Order: sequence, then C-alpha cells, then structure tokens
Amino acid sequence: MSRAFVIEPARAGDREAILAVMRPWNMHHVPSPEMEELDLAAFFVARLDGDIVGASGYKILSPTQGKTTLLAVLPEHAGTGIGAALQHKRLEAMHRLGVKRVTTNADRPATIRWYKDRFGYKEVGELLKVSEFGDPQVDRWTTLELDLEGYMRRADAAGREPSA
Repeated sequence: MSRAFVIEPARAGDREAILAVMRPWNMHHVPSPEMEELDLAAFFVARLDGDIVGASGYKILSPTQGKTTLLAVLPEHAGTGIGAALQHKRLEAMHRLGVKRVTTNADRPATIRWYKDRFGYKEVGELLKVSEFGDPQVDRWTTLELDLEGYMRRADAAGREPSA
C-alpha cells in the first residue's frame, strides 16, 4: 500500500530538512556562489508521514520572468511522482504571480530530459558552474526555458499536470 504525500508551502523551521533532501544530490551548499540563499517564502515541501522527503523553490526575476531554484526528492522516494508534483506546484505559484517564462538550470542528463519531455522545456544555452554544486562530473549547467502560459493552458485542458 503506497502512502500519500502532501505538497505544501515551506514553514519557518524547514530549512535544515530541505537541505537534508538536497544533500544526496550535492545541492545543499547554501549559501554558495551557485545558490546564494534559500528563500523559504518561495519554497514548497513534500511531506510523507510528517517528514520532508522533497522540496522545490523558485525566484521571481521580473514581473514576467521566473527561475526555478532547487528541486530534489530523497533517493528512496524517486519515481513516486513527488518531484513532478513539486515542479507543478511551483509553476502554478509563479503563474499566479504573473510569470510567463521560466528558466531552469540542470546538469544531469536524465533531469534535463525529464524537464523537456514532461514539462515542455526547450534548451536555450549553457552556463559554466562557478563552484561544485550538483553533479561534480559536470562543469556546466544546461539552461532550459519554459513557456509557462502554454504549460498552464495544457494543464487546464488536461485538468491536471499535462504531458509536454
């Protein structure tokens, strides 16, 4: 029997648990040159039996441009839909704030494919890493961009998280 997870806004005391979720993916170095802050007001967590097992954040860059920050799920919960639910929740939040385009940086090939295939992102460039963060075998981020309005139209038509 699978247990249900809940996606909710991060709370004031969630910082250490969020960083613990990021640690297996080497994304816990906050603050660092790659990730200067962890703004809990722009973070969602996935709770399972009260424990944080996933987290995702975003940043508003301008009235119409947003950026995802961190997204991770504890390895033992991979493939359960938690990551997709966290991604969809932060996209909904940015859309409600008026964002039309979302930028995401990723370094793992499987993650890049996931963003493209599942959410409709397009690859728009690369960015050299400025410190060790994420996959230590990869020295650059692949920059992806999402037409958030198009994504939300597909979500509304599907009545849920859409396929790309």
